[in-house]
Amino acid sequence: MSKGNPKIENLVSRPPIVVVLGHVDHGKTSLLDYIRKTKVAEKEAGGITQHIGAYEIEVQPKAEPKSRESEANRGISSGKSEEILRSAQDDFASLRRKITFLDTPGHEAFSQIRSRGAKAADVALLVVAADEGVKPQTKESLDCIKQAQIPFILVMTKIDKEGANPDKITKELTDLGIFLEGWGGDVPLAKVSSKTGKGIDELLELILLVAEMEELKANPQQPASGIVIESHLDSRRGIMATLIITNGTLYLKDKIAAGSAKGKVKMLEDFQENLIEEATFSSPVRVIGFETLPSAGEEFFVSEEGIKEEETKINPRILAKQLGDKNSALKIPVIIKSDTLSSSEALESVIAQLGQEKAWLFLILKNEVGDLSEGDLKIIPQERTLVISFRINKKPEISSIFLANKNLIPLEGEIIYEIKDKIQKIIEEQFINKPTEEILGKLEVLIIFHPEKGNQLIGGKVIAGLVRNKARARVLRNKEIIGEGKIVNLQKNRVDVNEVTTDGECGILIDCSKPIEKGDLLEFFQKI
Repeated sequence: MSKGNPKIENLVSRPPIVVVLGHVDHGKTSLLDYIRKTKVAEKEAGGITQHIGAYEIEVQPKAEPKSRESEANRGISSGKSEEILRSAQDDFASLRRKITFLDTPGHEAFSQIRSRGAKAADVALLVVAADEGVKPQTKESLDCIKQAQIPFILVMTKIDKEGANPDKITKELTDLGIFLEGWGGDVPLAKVSSKTGKGIDELLELILLVAEMEELKANPQQPASGIVIESHLDSRRGIMATLIITNGTLYLKDKIAAGSAKGKVKMLEDFQENLIEEATFSSPVRVIGFETLPSAGEEFFVSEEGIKEEETKINPRILAKQLGDKNSALKIPVIIKSDTLSSSEALESVIAQLGQEKAWLFLILKNEVGDLSEGDLKIIPQERTLVISFRINKKPEISSIFLANKNLIPLEGEIIYEIKDKIQKIIEEQFINKPTEEILGKLEVLIIFHPEKGNQLIGGKVIAGLVRNKARARVLRNKEIIGEGKIVNLQKNRVDVNEVTTDGECGILIDCSKPIEKGDLLEFFQKI
């Protein structure tokens, strides 16, 4: 038995982890779609990837490695090329090589996630659409790559599309100081079509070649460590985390820690959701067993000891002081509930940016993952409060809470890049230009009775909110207001009542100069 250092002696080659970066809608997801032969875009709102995903593929090279001269022409030194080719020749007998892909969102709100994704990767693919060229997120992605100090391959997508102009893109990159092979530089270039598959096999071989140059090594006998790619709270299964293993082997029942989150691996799945008992580098896995949500980008490791998380609570006195300070900007209390931690971070980033642009002060009362529940709304101060629900379900009692408390301003969203405009619109309407009236509810007119003392007697069903006696009402016909009136008397089951709620049927004596017809809608409101 060797008495040397097992961390060094037991090192073996590991598959590369590849991050895919680029501007929104430049073909990142379509590229991975073609590679792994599964659909991703159809599962995402608006066809845009909202979170980091991890996928593992196997590559079978078409032919043996190319000659030393051809590789030297790629910008690789002859000595290094010779070494790589000898290693590749030895590995060729196995034929199948693995690559793990990280798919990161392309929209600007996810710059933090893209940065973390790049740090978790060994090689980057910078995707640029051949018909559009360099865009703002292309430059941001390039910055992420430079900060992570990892090699990258320039991937031109949509080369078969009308308007494709590779030379224009090459010049734009040259202006940014990025010199491609054949243009006086050493940055590898791959031209691909995700529609036809042209150039994709060559791209995969190029990834393996670049990875060979990096000499990626790891020790399968060590306890697992790596990066948390994503985490979310599943209503049925609890806290789920997607991990990328960069060293060691992870086993079922291992104790793990990531930042302040800790736990025990109760369930282990590969990226295709198959149950497994162990996994090693550079595999993406899903883990169930964390006691609290680990943050995306955190390093995880197998450990006997976890780190306790300190609970943070809102101090009502501090909040009241912040809201009561008349000398500062418009203050907007906010509650955020979202599907994943990366969404929470992106939403907070959007809010911070909007606050700087408009000189608005957003007070984040809560920013958590999970469905919106009654308990989330108990911390609401006696001020108008914006409640953001992003890609989550609302529990049944929530609608009635919003209806009863007009200080709660709901905002729902599915796509990050639309949220900013929605927030701005709601703040302008509800916080700056506050409404002067409150909509109580709506009623569909089902029957018209004979007029009584100049008033009209009607019967109907409350379809939203409630109807309150003595309230004012607008008469809507084909979505247009044709008149206004006021309730004189309200009855349910021929008994005088003060109000009737949703789905209830009632009789109304209403003072209205315009004749009301069956099928009209009455919208009830009161001044505030």
